[in-house]
Amino acid sequence: MREMTYSNERISKYHAARARLGSLGFFGDRFSKLGEQMKRTSPGRLQVGLITLTLVFGFISVAIAQQKTTTQRETPSIGSPFDAVLQLGSSIFNSTASLVDTDPYSQFRNERYSNEGLLSERDEIKLGNQIHTEAAKKFKITSEGQARVNRIGQRVARSSRRSNLNYQFHVMRDKEINAFATPGGHIYVTTALVNLANDQELASVLAHEVGHVVARHSLKTLQQSQMLGGIADLIGSVTGVAGDAAGELGSMAAQIVGSGLLSIHNREEEREADFLGVHTMTKAGYDPNGMVAMFQKIQRVGESNADLLGAIFSDHPAVEERIENTQYEINLMLQK
Repeated sequence: MREMTYSNERISKYHAARARLGSLGFFGDRFSKLGEQMKRTSPGRLQVGLITLTLVFGFISVAIAQQKTTTQRETPSIGSPFDAVLQLGSSIFNSTASLVDTDPYSQFRNERYSNEGLLSERDEIKLGNQIHTEAAKKFKITSEGQARVNRIGQRVARSSRRSNLNYQFHVMRDKEINAFATPGGHIYVTTALVNLANDQELASVLAHEVGHVVARHSLKTLQQSQMLGGIADLIGSVTGVAGDAAGELGSMAAQIVGSGLLSIHNREEEREADFLGVHTMTKAGYDPNGMVAMFQKIQRVGESNADLLGAIFSDHPAVEERIENTQYEINLMLQK
């Protein structure tokens, strides 16, 4: 919340600067577009952009003063200092807009993750175990490919930003290419996906799902659905002995599994899991280009038979965008 206030204060300075330049329509338009981009960027990048704008404003102020002084004597020529400053200002505006807008993961770079405001980690694990009990009733859990999935999954989990959890990887017999994660570190993939992917590509999917666990996306989904408070009360009432509270918790877990609520994420959550995933798989020693290759395979499958794609791949953001974002991040990592 402090970061949001911090950004808004700086954006208000931008509006004040624009008001002082209201007579310059060219720059007014550029400020409008840049302002919209600045609202979406991180505080650090916003500060860089604002410093640049301050410099531009200084240049323009000097140029305007010079123009007023010379207006009565002559009209500025094409090659005058005033035109040169305008061209410089345009160039800096374009550079600043590019700086603010090109990073698809800017909002996640300084993110810190915890269970604050959600279930405690202990209760999250209890909920995850209860959900798995219900998931095992609904899905056809199989040992086919499970050893391979567990080997790769545990390797990426140990390299994640939440390596303390006891992650459990499960394979479901299904012709649909899909994967999803539930609270507490339970991760599910289908046999269709396991058979489609090589080890590098499978690592990218599992690292993506671990990213959902790291960011507590499932818990946030339950919070938004207003189920989290009731779950917390039920878990607090369960003492390990079968009873009404335990039965109600089981019923709620069955409802969660049946609704498919935890397998669907919004655009920003998928993007965040991609960001966390590409870094996690790289840290674990896998080639991050495996994520690009996996998306390309999914793209080809979608073109031939979109019905085979589960929520992880059929939901937005579009696969093409995810490929571009991942390639951007890989190039950035290579520069470090």
